[in-house]
Amino acid sequence: MLRSMKVTMRFVRWLPVLLFGAAPLFAETCTTQAAMDPTVRDGMIRAAENIATLASANNADGVKAQTMPQFASDFSGIAGVMQRSASHLQGAKFSPESVWLLDASSLRGDSQDAQFFCSLNRGASQTSFLIPSLPPGKYGLVVLNTVGVAEPWQVSLLMRESAPGQWQLGGLFPRATTVAGHDGLWYWKTARDYAAKKQAWNAYVYYSAAEQLLKPVSFVSSTHLDKLQEERTKAAPPALSSGVSAQQPLVIGDGKGTEVRVTSFGAENAPANGGLDVLAHVKADTALNDPVASHARNAAAAKAIVAAYPELRGAFRGVWIVSELPDGTTFVSEEPMTSL
Repeated sequence: MLRSMKVTMRFVRWLPVLLFGAAPLFAETCTTQAAMDPTVRDGMIRAAENIATLASANNADGVKAQTMPQFASDFSGIAGVMQRSASHLQGAKFSPESVWLLDASSLRGDSQDAQFFCSLNRGASQTSFLIPSLPPGKYGLVVLNTVGVAEPWQVSLLMRESAPGQWQLGGLFPRATTVAGHDGLWYWKTARDYAAKKQAWNAYVYYSAAEQLLKPVSFVSSTHLDKLQEERTKAAPPALSSGVSAQQPLVIGDGKGTEVRVTSFGAENAPANGGLDVLAHVKADTALNDPVASHARNAAAAKAIVAAYPELRGAFRGVWIVSELPDGTTFVSEEPMTSL
């Protein structure tokens, strides 16, 4: 099954993907932890650690009781996140990594798109948050690192102040911070090494892995993340330089007269943290009722990708294929590189 590297943005209904042409953005106020009132900062951390501890025990009732009403009334999304991450967080203690106070009290109407710019120590480094359809209010983002567990994880919590000093959960974002024992900075450095060797496909996926490991939530950007993305764009192979999508797929022939249409290309944490895999979404014209035939089609797609870009063979443990079927469902399978 697909695992931890895609848990960056889930189950917060007022955090959909921002569409062009949406409501105008409003720059709200952001306070870093260094500039924050210690009482406010410590209260946010305590609230976040309490919720994270409940989540690590998969205590759905306990977390639900501390969740914003509009999400507590439909708790299935957050409950699903907890279920999938509980085994990785079980028994963990938590240490604060960063704390941000995001004040959107001046927003007009029920919800607007809010943007927060946070200057670090009044220097050139900057962190920004872009949160679509945000109801007015005062919010906090607390990023916690796990302590005392074998596999390092991070839990980010977006909370809203319901009353002075009281915080309710609005979004829960747990994720792994390493793959096969290596962190995001290691994958960033290795991506640069591949780029220097002119292995553009390997570099692109390793840059993608670095971003996933270094980015606590999908609605945050920073000076360092911008630099990483610029490097990835510069190093990208020509076939990916303009991006790939369902409307503009990467078309690869399988050598047998069939085309593999890749709509997404990136990185995936291998099972049992065994390494880094290629993750490719492909468009399928028909749904196959036979799981064996469906798996064979996915395997053929994986083989076609590796045959087209053989440098992948030496840099990854395997290839995940997500076939996007006409009825909106998917068929997912993985192929170890040794079988390709």
